[in-house]
Amino acid sequence: MLNYFHTMSNSYTKICSIIIMMLLTASVFSLVPNSDPTAEIEITKDEEGNLYLLQPNGLRPTLLYLSCTGGGYDDMDTARIVFDSLGWNVAVCAKSKNHRDARLNDEDILVLVDNLKRYPQVDKGKIFIYGFSGQGAQALRIALKYSDKFGGIITQCANDGMIEEIDWKYAQGMLVLLMTRESDWNRASNKNIARILEQGGVKVKLFITPGEHKIGDKRELLFLCRTIMENL
Repeated sequence: MLNYFHTMSNSYTKICSIIIMMLLTASVFSLVPNSDPTAEIEITKDEEGNLYLLQPNGLRPTLLYLSCTGGGYDDMDTARIVFDSLGWNVAVCAKSKNHRDARLNDEDILVLVDNLKRYPQVDKGKIFIYGFSGQGAQALRIALKYSDKFGGIITQCANDGMIEEIDWKYAQGMLVLLMTRESDWNRASNKNIARILEQGGVKVKLFITPGEHKIGDKRELLFLCRTIMENL
């Protein structure tokens, strides 16, 4: 009987020791800092309502995102994949939108560009502007007119109706990615934009994907951003 209780006592002691070791191990791991330094980075907002998500260090490319309804947190949620996967900075323009004077949109986009260039993380030669449909047309309009301020242009289903002036000297140094759909009503516009720019010596890539006039998901945005970096 004594041997039985002695054996039980030893087993109990071993179990307690194991539990204590598990608790200590858990405590140690809880003290290990997060290995991803960007996980706790917060989105910031300026007086104009523009949103910023900036890498903590290094000189990085930046995606300047235009939204048809004016940029907000939903758009940043879409664009964040570029921040997480490619290590880019991301900025969302709050005021530029469809059905607004394009000249006012121009002004607000240029203010955002100037603000971005104040940050040490922003590579001034690699600010890439993105827009879908009407804001794709806006992106083409401003980045071709002020092409010394942008490294490239990414559009989805844009039209060619807003291009008024092209600074060919600097535009020839940028890359333009145009994505349209097989049944997009702006498909012909995209082919026309590609033709005009290529004739002027601008490097253009035209993608035609299945479907109708619609914005792509975040994975498509990531593909376009990765493509622009691989082809610079």
